[in-house]
Amino acid sequence: MAIFPSREWVEAVLEVAKRSEEYKEASKDWEGDFLCIIEGDEGFLRDLSRKEVMEGFLSFFDMMPAEDRKKYKGTPMGDFLEKKLGIPLGASTKGLDVSEMLREISKLSAEDLRGAALYFWTDFWHGSVRNMTPVAPGEHEDAAFKLSGKYSSWKLLVSGQQDAMRLVMSNRLKLEGDMSYIMKRLKAVRALTKEVFAGVPID
Repeated sequence: MAIFPSREWVEAVLEVAKRSEEYKEASKDWEGDFLCIIEGDEGFLRDLSRKEVMEGFLSFFDMMPAEDRKKYKGTPMGDFLEKKLGIPLGASTKGLDVSEMLREISKLSAEDLRGAALYFWTDFWHGSVRNMTPVAPGEHEDAAFKLSGKYSSWKLLVSGQQDAMRLVMSNRLKLEGDMSYIMKRLKAVRALTKEVFAGVPID
């Protein structure tokens, strides 16, 4: 079981995509990168109160170079991490006192996450996932597509319970980009959910 988001989850998704022949076949004519935006909500706050989720999140955040992490400074997510949890934006998260962070989380409400968002970038290319990595605010704004929504909606997607188009149609996620391109490749969208995301069980 992997924690979403975490370094372990990213590595597992890339590995499953590499192995899945069904996904490769379904997405062989797919190309285009996505800027993915995870908006903090009550579910995110609740999950972060678990030690393993907090540790997974820190490993995800630590995948970014220190200079990139600093770009969160002054944003709602940067304020949440730095001022509420005591997570330094420009230094490694290794060695931080997770127990202290969990104590701080218990004092917070969803209001403390208002406007807070995490970003990651994914590059799909003819049957492969060439890259999936956390990025700083303002990066990859020229991506072919942007997919944004609450953390709780993202969990439905990455758990394999619902595919992206179903979540978009129900207004749980917002998709920006060439919709006609996407609609012609629904088989690839479904394979990404059912073969790749569902192939990495999350806790």
